[in-house]
Amino acid sequence: MPLVPPVITRTSTSLADARQRVIRLYRLWQKNVPQIMIDYHLCMPQSVVRAKIRENFEKNRYVSNPRAIDVLLIKGQMEFDETLNVWKQYSHVLRYFDSNEKDAQPTKYLDRFIEGSA
Repeated sequence: MPLVPPVITRTSTSLADARQRVIRLYRLWQKNVPQIMIDYHLCMPQSVVRAKIRENFEKNRYVSNPRAIDVLLIKGQMEFDETLNVWKQYSHVLRYFDSNEKDAQPTKYLDRFIEGSA
């Protein structure tokens, strides 16, 4: 069980700097996929895990504000630290791969009434 040393948070000086930091974090995730699979005893191909990591990075592909990117980087680094230090449980990791992700809950009263939950 490897211990990931803490990373000092910093702000990006430019959009190019933020992009380089995102790429570095992405490569770090991808490089440690085999160790994550061993630690959490995942019974799925590495390609599935790698694709899910890529999907999570692709969600924020079009963020162009360097400050917003810095916040996302900090959150991504915290997730990485928690995952690699095995501070998560098996169910937490499997939740990323849940194919039945819930749709957004209706917010209006009539929408909930029509569904029968009001």
